[in-house]
Order: sequence, then C-alpha cells, then structure tokens
Amino acid sequence: MTRTEYLVQLERHLKKLPQADYEEAMDYFTEYFDEAGPENEAQVIAELGTPKEAARELITRLLNEKTIDQEATPRTQATWIWIAILAVFASPIAFPLAILFLALLFTVVLLSFALILSLLAMGVALLLSSVSVFVDSISYFAISSSVATFVTGMGLLAFGLAILAILASIESTRACGNGIVSLTRWAVNKGRKS
Repeated sequence: MTRTEYLVQLERHLKKLPQADYEEAMDYFTEYFDEAGPENEAQVIAELGTPKEAARELITRLLNEKTIDQEATPRTQATWIWIAILAVFASPIAFPLAILFLALLFTVVLLSFALILSLLAMGVALLLSSVSVFVDSISYFAISSSVATFVTGMGLLAFGLAILAILASIESTRACGNGIVSLTRWAVNKGRKS
C-alpha cells in the first residue's frame, strides 16, 4: 500500500469527525509521512497499522480528550469556586437565619398553645358562671319574674358561649395537630429528596 492509498482510506474513515478535527488529523498524518520521507513509507504504515485502526485510535483519543476537557472546563471549575465562596460567606448568615426560623416556629407553636388554653379556660369559666347564674335565677323568681327571666337568659347565653369556646378550642387543637402533621410530612419528604 502506498502513502496516497493509505491517506485516501484514512480520509474515508475520518470523515465522521467534525471539520476542524478532520483537517487537523489529516494534516498530522500527512506531515508524519512527509517527515518520514518516501523511503520510510512502508515503515510508517507498519507503525500506524491499517487505516481503519489508525482512525479508530485517533477517534478514541479525541473522544477521551473532549471528555476530560468537558469535565474540567474553566467554567465548571469557576462555578465550583463561586459556590465554595458563597458557602463561606453565607454561613455566618445562614446559622442566625436558621435560629430565627426555629424561634419563629417555636413562637407560633406557643401562641397556638396559648390560644387553645385561653379558649378552653374561657369555655370552662363561662360554663361555671352559667351554672352559677342558673342557680341565682331560681332565687330571683321570688323577687320578680322579669328579672328571673333576664338572669335565666343571661345564664343560657353564658352556657352557649361556653359550648362555643370549648368547641373552638377543640377545633383549634385539631387544626394545630393537622398543621404539625403536614409540616412533619413536608420536612420528611424534603429530607428524602435531598
């Protein structure tokens, strides 16, 4: 096989490459043959192997170089450097923000608990006062029936408000419990995705 035949077959195998890589490869092989001289063509062909083998080796080498170049591009390295710098600068801010978030969460829980307890205490107080007003209304029947009716109405109003306050505390407890369960599920799902 002559140099010309070798380069023609090699050219056919290297046509798959991008234009710039193809031209660079053909220039390389042409120069390789030129440097060896016409008397050493057979030796160069023996060193390179068949045109198909030489093309396969060149394509493999180019792919490896491109893969390595893509993995360690300056842009990727710069991105990692910026992320590291931001992490260093953000850490003094992130820790206090996390404490602030936890403090706010704790405050919301405490306020919810205080609301529930105050509604329950109001319900119990109204219930006890309604019983007291009912007992007093019996004694007012001896004085005046209109006063006794008014006091009995006030007792019924206190009793109704007591029931509403107790039901409100029960519903508030249920809503807070559902909120805590939802928040816990969200945190667990977020933790699994990370």
